[in-house]
Amino acid sequence: MKDLLVLVADKDAELLIKELLWRIPHLENLTEFSSEIIRHPQRDEGIANRAFDYVQPFVNDFRFLLVLSDYNGSGKKYIPRVQLESEFENQFNQNGWPDRNACIFFEPELEAWFWVRHNFLHRLVDWQDEQNIYDWLIQEGYQFRENSQKPVYPKETFEAILKKQKIPHSSAIYARFARIVDYHQCVDPTFLKFLNTLKKWFSKE
Repeated sequence: MKDLLVLVADKDAELLIKELLWRIPHLENLTEFSSEIIRHPQRDEGIANRAFDYVQPFVNDFRFLLVLSDYNGSGKKYIPRVQLESEFENQFNQNGWPDRNACIFFEPELEAWFWVRHNFLHRLVDWQDEQNIYDWLIQEGYQFRENSQKPVYPKETFEAILKKQKIPHSSAIYARFARIVDYHQCVDPTFLKFLNTLKKWFSKE
């Protein structure tokens, strides 16, 4: 039996999570664990509506299940994120994954994890301007959450940076993010749930 099955919506998430699953056990002194990442062919909508059936064939092949998807793409934003995650986990508990699953809906989307510090973003996109990246975004009219370094629309805002830097969208950027980020500075609640779930399942204690 393998250790961890991860269901994601697209290649961006796949490559980002793959790199983090390689780094985190070493940095957090966890036990080594095997993992497999699969993508739902219908992306976020497929996960929101058909995740249970999609992972059912794997129920006896893996010890743990981690389901990751964008909250924005779920079609279920009428349900608060934390409540939605809890409802999904309860359904998985009743469908072959009792107390060995976790569901995370990135709020509003995966790119929310990118907004850690401006110097990290500078490195990620090779930002050479004297004006820091946040000041440029505010000047361009992009809005940030109150008392936060996170934009209201993290994906759209990040894509504006890529456009300015003439960097085509590529899943390799997401893999590079995971390789270089100092995630200990990340306070995003969905990332902390991801990290703490791995610590819970694979702690050496």
